[in-house]
Amino acid sequence: MPEEYHLERIDRFLAGSLELDLSRSYIQKLIHDDTITVNGNSIKQNYKVKEDDCIKIVIPEPEELDILPEDIPLDIVYQDASIAVINKQPGLVVHPGPGNWDSTLVNALLFHLKDLSSIGGQIRPGIVHRLDKDTSGLMVVAKNDRAHQLLTAEFADRRVAKRYCAVVAGKPDERHFFVDRPIARHPKYRHKMTVLDEGKEALTEVFCKKIINSRQGIFSYFDVHLHTGRTHQIRVHLSSMSLPIVGDTVYSKKWAKYRVPYLLLASVYLEFTHPDTGKRVSFEAPLPDHITQFLEKAERLSENIIE
Repeated sequence: MPEEYHLERIDRFLAGSLELDLSRSYIQKLIHDDTITVNGNSIKQNYKVKEDDCIKIVIPEPEELDILPEDIPLDIVYQDASIAVINKQPGLVVHPGPGNWDSTLVNALLFHLKDLSSIGGQIRPGIVHRLDKDTSGLMVVAKNDRAHQLLTAEFADRRVAKRYCAVVAGKPDERHFFVDRPIARHPKYRHKMTVLDEGKEALTEVFCKKIINSRQGIFSYFDVHLHTGRTHQIRVHLSSMSLPIVGDTVYSKKWAKYRVPYLLLASVYLEFTHPDTGKRVSFEAPLPDHITQFLEKAERLSENIIE
């Protein structure tokens, strides 16, 4: 495990490090049930991890999986007979999985929308693509299988235009730059992605819109254009440039320093071909409150702002 997690409580380490978004309470239950072991041994819930630990997690499948509609608030930007575009709030897991079998976006979709495509199976109805739990912003949802197939092809063929906003710690050498570095699963820390020569092509375009020299530190506000769609692409690429996204629990060593509730990353623009009309449609979302509030605070404490 990374050196910075040495001697951290195991429940806190796993809750912040795993891509599965397991809650600390669920992790504690797994420890109690001896389905989380360290170096082949049972542990207590307050065990502190060490650099050379081998942690094994066995997550039991639910006895009966019944995905139920839940009245979770949902910002539906647009919908018609075939698609819906939603502005996902941060902190909401997209689809059910270990530790999050309910209270997900899918549960909310089942409550708010009459129809959803079935291609994604029982736990992913309507889900064409996903955002990380703490990433907010625009997603398109398929309401029938034909729409799902056409939208999936759009993403696969890179015909979907995606733009994100991000706040990072530090400042870039240039106001407009590309990060063209292949990405693969980390060979040692399997919950992470990393830049590797043998990885898949990944291209990110970055426009620096603002640099804030604050008493808290130097921050940059980025407009990010994705030209490929790899897992954690923006987070990995910016971290590889020593520009980690503020609040990133996986790719930033100092993620807790700024005490933000969520990752400062949001999907703010989505453009694709409508599966029924064949015409290009686009949608924009405002900056979420947690990003706006952070920028406003940084500007109040600023000594210099470069627009």
